Amino acid sequence: MSRLCSILLLLTAAVFAQTNATDAAVDGYLLDPSGGAIAGGKVTLRNLRTNELLEIQSNSDGYYRFPLVKVGGYELTAAAPGFSEYKQTGLTLSVGQKARLDVSLKVGSATESVTVASDISVVEAGGQTAQGEVLNEQAIRSLPITSRNLYNFHLIGPGVKGIPSTGFGTTNFLFGGLNRTTWTVDGLDNSQRRFNRQIRLVISTPESVQEMQVMSGGYSAEFGRASGGVINVVSRSGTNELHGSGMGLYRPKETAARPPLNATRPNQTWWMVAGNLGGAIKKDRLWYFINSEYNPLKIPSPVTINRDAARQIGLSERDLRDSPFGETFHTPSGKMNFRLSDRHSGFLRYNRFTNDQPAGGAGLTIPDRTVTFEDRMNGGAAQLASVLKPNLLNELRFGINRRSELREPVGRADANGFHVNITGVANIGVNPLSGSSSVENSTQIIDNVTWTAGKHTVKAGFDFQTTGYGLTNAFARAFTFGGLTAGARRGAVTPLDQYVRTVRGEIDPESGRPYTYTQLTQDIGDRNVGLRFNFLNFFAQDEWRLNRRFTLNIGLRYELVLFPTFDAQAPFELSRGVNNDTNNFAPRFGFSWQPFNDSRTVVRGGYGIYYDSPSLQLPLNAAQFNGRRVLSYVVPGTSPTAPPFGQLLTGGVAAFQQTPSVNAFARDFQIMFGHNANFMIEREVVRNLSINLQYSWWAHRFGPYTRDINLSAPVRTLADGRPVYQGTAGRPNPLFRQINLLESGSNSNYNALDLTARKRFASGLQFSGTWSWSKALSDTDLQGGALSNPADRRFDYGNSNGDIRHSFNAQALWAPRFQSAAIKWVNGFEFSSMSWWNSGFRVNAVAGTDLNNDLVLNDRLPGRSRNSFAARDYFQVDFRLARRIPIREKHFLELIAESENLFNRLNANCGTEGCSGAVVNRDGALDLLRITSARQGRQFQFGMRYSF
Repeated sequence: MSRLCSILLLLTAAVFAQTNATDAAVDGYLLDPSGGAIAGGKVTLRNLRTNELLEIQSNSDGYYRFPLVKVGGYELTAAAPGFSEYKQTGLTLSVGQKARLDVSLKVGSATESVTVASDISVVEAGGQTAQGEVLNEQAIRSLPITSRNLYNFHLIGPGVKGIPSTGFGTTNFLFGGLNRTTWTVDGLDNSQRRFNRQIRLVISTPESVQEMQVMSGGYSAEFGRASGGVINVVSRSGTNELHGSGMGLYRPKETAARPPLNATRPNQTWWMVAGNLGGAIKKDRLWYFINSEYNPLKIPSPVTINRDAARQIGLSERDLRDSPFGETFHTPSGKMNFRLSDRHSGFLRYNRFTNDQPAGGAGLTIPDRTVTFEDRMNGGAAQLASVLKPNLLNELRFGINRRSELREPVGRADANGFHVNITGVANIGVNPLSGSSSVENSTQIIDNVTWTAGKHTVKAGFDFQTTGYGLTNAFARAFTFGGLTAGARRGAVTPLDQYVRTVRGEIDPESGRPYTYTQLTQDIGDRNVGLRFNFLNFFAQDEWRLNRRFTLNIGLRYELVLFPTFDAQAPFELSRGVNNDTNNFAPRFGFSWQPFNDSRTVVRGGYGIYYDSPSLQLPLNAAQFNGRRVLSYVVPGTSPTAPPFGQLLTGGVAAFQQTPSVNAFARDFQIMFGHNANFMIEREVVRNLSINLQYSWWAHRFGPYTRDINLSAPVRTLADGRPVYQGTAGRPNPLFRQINLLESGSNSNYNALDLTARKRFASGLQFSGTWSWSKALSDTDLQGGALSNPADRRFDYGNSNGDIRHSFNAQALWAPRFQSAAIKWVNGFEFSSMSWWNSGFRVNAVAGTDLNNDLVLNDRLPGRSRNSFAARDYFQVDFRLARRIPIREKHFLELIAESENLFNRLNANCGTEGCSGAVVNRDGALDLLRITSARQGRQFQFGMRYSF
C-alpha cells in the first residue's frame, strides 16, 4: 500500500500523441450564431516565436484546415464580412496533434473584435485515431533525467511498456508485447536495424529537443517499418529572440548508494556540461539553434590476478593496475530553419555523437589484453515544405546517417599477436585482430503531398532508403593452458606451472617432449563482409469528415525490402541470399467520433496491418557464417604437427578444422507483420484534465525463428514427446555441423487494457499516469531465436518474453504558485518525478543441460512451460528538486538536485527480452529466481542551469 501511495504521489506529465511526423494540424468550422456554416471566411495562424503567418479560407461547409503547422505557440484570427473579428491566443501545438478549433463569429462590424486567451480542449476532438503521448518542452527541461537519456521520457502513456536505461544505452520498449520500434528525428528515420531489436542511431540529448512523440498503435499509413511503436523526436529551433542556456551537473561518488549485490561502492566519477544558443540570422526569415553536451564517466575496474602468480608469469605493476573502463560522450548539434517565401519553408540539421570507451578488462584480464571502443555517429537532415496551391502542400525530406564503430587493442600492435588464457589464473597477451569494426551508412528521401478538398484531406507519398553495412570481424587467436592430468611418473600440473614450464622451454620427463599449451584456437578466412539493403515504401490515406462530429481515416501502405546476394559461392545454397517478399500491403482504418456537442468526449478506434523491418543481423550472419568465409581450427598442443607456443597456423590444416555451422534462409521466408486493433474513450472531466480508457490487441504473424535442419534421426523421446537426437553423430549433411535455417511462421497474441489520467500544465501542475493490464503469448521470441523443440514450433507456445501483466508508469511536475505571504517563499521551486512499476519480467526456467541433444542449451524440464515464472516486481522512482531564481528580465538561474532510484530499490537487471539472464533460472535450484545481476542503486547529482 505504501508503494502504491508513493506512485500516486509521484504522478507524471505529458500531453497529446498523434500523427504528422514533424508538424501539427489545425482544423475546424467557422459558424454563425445559429450554428450555420460561414463560407469564404479568412483564418490566420501566427507563430508567436517566429512571426510566421499561415492563411486559409473556409469552404462551403465552413470548414478550414492547416495541415502542416510547426509545433509551438500560436495566435488564431478568424474574420468574415458582416461578422466581428475573432482572436484566440494561448494556443500550443504539439507534434502530430490534430487540433480541432470551431469558431463561432458574432454578427458585427469588421472593426469589432472578440479576443479569447485559452488553449484548445485537453481532449483532442480532431480526426486523430493514433494512441500514444507527446512530452512537451517544459516537461523535457524539468523532469529528472540523471542518465541524460531522453528516450526514458517515452515510457509513459497507453500501450507503452519497458524499462529505463541508466546511461546512453537504448531504452527498452515493448509495444504489443514485442520490442519492435521505428525511431525517427524530425520525421526522418533514425533506426539502427542491425540487431535483434531496432535501436536508436544518432543520439540526441534533452537540451537539444523541443518535443518527443511516441505512438503505440493505431497510427496512419504515413508511418511504418515496425510491427510495434513509433518514437519521434522533434529538435529545437531558433526564434526571433536570442535565447540560450548553460548547464553543469556533478555526481559525487560519496552520495552514491552501494550497489545492491556488491560489497563496495564503485570508484566512479561523472560530470557533464552543456550549452546552447538560438536566435535569428534574419528576423522572420532565417533562424539558428546550436547545442553541445559533454559527459565523461569513469569507472575503474580492479585486476584481481594473484600477485605471486603475476610474478611467475612475468607481469609488471602496469599489468596489475585498475582497468580504466568508462565512457565519454559528446553530442554537438545544429539546426537552421528558413522561410524562403510565404510558400516555401524548411530546415537543415546536423547531429553528431561520439563515445570513447577505454579498456574493458578486469578480474583475471590485464588491461593490455582488452580493446578500446570508438563510436562515431553523424546525422544530417533537410526538409522543404511548399504550398503549391492553397489546398495543396508538399513535404520533401532528405536524411543521411552514418555510424562507425572501431575496437583497437590497448596493448602494443603486433601482427602476429595472440591471446593467452591461463585457466583460473590470468588472461594475457595482445592481438590487434581481436578488434572489430563496422560502418553503417543510410540515405533516405521522403516526399509527401497533402490535398484538401471538400470533406476530404488526402495525403500520399513515398519513402526510399538505402542502408549499407561493412563489417570487419574479430578472429580467435588464443593459446589455452588448462593444466595437465597426473601421469605415471608425475603429479598433476597446474595451468600456471604448465605455462611457466612452457615459456622456460622445460622438457616433460614423462613424454620426453617440451611442455606446451593445451589447445590453440584460431580462425582463418575473410574477416570482411559488406551488404546493402534497399527499402521502398508508398502510402495513401484519406481523412474523410462525414460530418462535424465523425471522421474516418482510411489508408493503404506498401513496404518492400530488397535484400542483396550474400555470397554467390557459399557451399550451402540457402546461405547465398533471401527471398524478396513483395506482397506487403498494409491497410489502415480508423474513426474518431464526438458523441456529444460539448467536444469533451471522444471515442476512437481502428484497425491496421503493420509490417516489420527484420533484423539485418540475420542476413549478415548468413553472409558471415556460411561454411566458406571463416573457418575455425582447434589444435591440441600434444599433436606432433602442432605449431610451437607463440607461433600460429599459417594456413588451414584439414586435421584441425572444425566442422562449420551455417546460417541460411528458407525459400519461402516472409516479412513479419502485426494486426493491431484498438478502441478508446477519452473524457475531459474538468478543464485541463482528462481520463482515457483504452483496449489494444496485437497479433503478430510470420515471425522469424531458427531451426536446425541438419539433425540426426531421433533415438528416443522425452516424457513430453520431444525427440532426442544423436548429437553430432549421424547428421544428414556431414559437411556441416548445424544448418540453422531461418524460417517465418511464428505467432503472438497480445491483449491490453490501459487507463490514463492526464493533466495539462495549469496552475503550476501537470501530470500523466497510466495503469495497464496485459497478457502476451507467443511460440518464439519472433526475432530469430532457436526453437527448444526443432520438431514442433508450437511446443513453445506460452508466455512471451515481453509478457508483463501489470504496470504503472507516471510523471509529474509541480511549480507552486502560492499567493499567501506565509508560504510564498515556496514559489520558484519545482518538484518533478518519474516512476515505474511492473509486476515482474518473465523468467524461462531451463534444465541447464542439452536434454534433446540438439546442441542448443535452451531445454526445459518435461512438463515445464515457457516463461512460466516471473521475477520480482520492478519499482523505481526518480526525483528532481529545482530552484528557479530570476536574475533580470528573461534571465534565470536554476539550481538542480536530482536522484535516480531514490528509494535504492533492488531491481534485477531485466529487459524486454525477459529476466532469465539476471536471476538464477536453472529449474530445480534451491535459489531459483535469486537476483544475480542488479541495476544500479541510488544516484544523486547536483548542478545548475543559466538560461535567457
